[in-house]
Amino acid sequence: MPSTPTKTCRLGSCSARATLDGYCDRHKVNRNDTKRLYDRYRADDPVRALYKCKRWKTVRLVVLRRDVLCQACGHQAATEVDHILSARLVLDNWGLDEFYNAERLQGLCHRCHSSKTTHESGWTGKRGTTLSDLGDRSNTTVVCGPAGSGKTTYVGDHKAENDHVFDFDVIMQTITGLPMHQSLPGAVGSVLAQRDQWVEATKYSTNHCWLIVSNAKAAIVDMMREAGAAVVVMDTTDDECQRRLRQRFVEETLE
Repeated sequence: MPSTPTKTCRLGSCSARATLDGYCDRHKVNRNDTKRLYDRYRADDPVRALYKCKRWKTVRLVVLRRDVLCQACGHQAATEVDHILSARLVLDNWGLDEFYNAERLQGLCHRCHSSKTTHESGWTGKRGTTLSDLGDRSNTTVVCGPAGSGKTTYVGDHKAENDHVFDFDVIMQTITGLPMHQSLPGAVGSVLAQRDQWVEATKYSTNHCWLIVSNAKAAIVDMMREAGAAVVVMDTTDDECQRRLRQRFVEETLE
């Protein structure tokens, strides 16, 4: 009977034999030290104290009664309450009352909440996504182009009535309240998390899906293309994009 091959430490540069948790004895100690430091930081974090008061417990119940199902995946029960825009950004830009505003909160399942936190904490690295297995995404068209290139107009002209659309700029505008094509520093992670959750939720959709992104070279675009999605890159010139943006600014200013 063939023997099971010896597994090495999960730290790529280490060839020592791993224990049950996947690390060698030396790196297991280092990993535990890192975790202890992180846990100590979390314990001293003043923002975490805001989640322990009666006001948070009250609004948490309000949100979970409102959002019975996870607002990201739509099929798991919502068990955790999340700030749509990260809690620290809400505190820094709108203050304590908005931190407890139920309209800035949503119910999520544990998996979706963890994935969103990964984005907001910057743990996705250069890939900018937590997704790996996209399955067959032939039901999706990805439309890419800079601000003012006409992405939203293109999708509006080609989509059917019941198609699903994710527009990065629209989501950013919705959760920050800023004008179109303006972003709040630190908010990108929250929007990218919503994008990943949308991609996951529409995996088996029988309606066509449209993903609108700015960067045609983003990792998610390559992943979607490899999974069978169509990719449309807008060929609008930079001068035309700038002209459209200036015109839009004038129209919004005069309203």
